[in-house]
Amino acid sequence: MNVLLVEDDVGIGRFISHGLRARGLTVHWERVGRQVQKLAASGRFNAIILDLLLPDSDGLDLCRAIRKAELGIPILVLTARTGLDDRLDGFSAGADDYLGKPFAFLELVARVKALLARDKLRKPDPIVMGPLRIDASTNVATWEGKPIEMAGRSFAMLMALAQARGDVISRDDLLDEIWGDAIVTDNALDACASALRRSLSAVTDRLVVAAKRGEGFSLQLLDSEEPTPSN
Repeated sequence: MNVLLVEDDVGIGRFISHGLRARGLTVHWERVGRQVQKLAASGRFNAIILDLLLPDSDGLDLCRAIRKAELGIPILVLTARTGLDDRLDGFSAGADDYLGKPFAFLELVARVKALLARDKLRKPDPIVMGPLRIDASTNVATWEGKPIEMAGRSFAMLMALAQARGDVISRDDLLDEIWGDAIVTDNALDACASALRRSLSAVTDRLVVAAKRGEGFSLQLLDSEEPTPSN
């Protein structure tokens, strides 16, 4: 199980990371909030431990943004803000649990385990990029609420690219994601990308499957005034 820890205090961050890893969990530690929304949307994590007082972000704003993006990943707020109004604000922002500092580590472990157990029962989060919404539980992708017609492999490629949030995914990783252990030629990936482009172009010119020579593909969401890049 993977935990995203967002904590700027080095001592606390190391203490939590080492303690959770010793209990068999995988921990990714961020000291600022800049990448938190992107990481939360990646689908890699089963729970988030979120400090509210970050050097570049307000933890409550991050919590709200994660919930606005329809990400159901459980969030444990861990903060020195322990007043009743603070706790109510945390729950109002979408936190699933709230633990004040200083804290007993065994209590933190118990709360994290409870959130991880809850995460096993939830459906996959939809992936949202602007007007694009991908529902992995139903294999349906929509643009501004309108279904995008595509084959199953095109859907798998779209979902993988959307999860990367604009980053390039290597050709090998995409082949594994779409075909698994099946043996296919490299040309199959190019054909899949072409089919996906046709499906997307039927509903919008703002979603571009961009190829980076020798590396892989990315999904770019253009502003309405941006020109479409050549592939």
